[in-house]
Amino acid sequence: MKIFLDSSFLIAYVIETDENNKLALKLENENIFDNECYINNLILNEIVTVIGNKTSLDLAVNTYNAIKDNCNIINDYNKPNFNDNVMKIYKKNNTKLSFTDCAIIETMNENNISNLVSFDKYFDRVLGIKRIH
Repeated sequence: MKIFLDSSFLIAYVIETDENNKLALKLENENIFDNECYINNLILNEIVTVIGNKTSLDLAVNTYNAIKDNCNIINDYNKPNFNDNVMKIYKKNNTKLSFTDCAIIETMNENNISNLVSFDKYFDRVLGIKRIH
């Protein structure tokens, strides 16, 4: 199964003090990583930055390497009109979702991914996305 991993899940998985850490570890025990996992550049940027700021450079680097080795990283930077398409989704959601969250939706739509591992409940409102949490 193809799944997109949101930063809320990956950050909770890595940072033991995160409020959702136990939920993330439960998903790991349910073999969530046995699926075909995807993220995009924006999520990678967010994960490395947050983990580096909240913990250490070493953990941020190790997390980056683990993601690089185990996930498909979708490069949205080269896609024509990507940001324009994201902006359309952003406007449609009337700022209920962040621009980055809207980029997740666009990336998932472009790559036929319907499953999203996220602790962000706002994704429940998005048609065509099944949130795993």
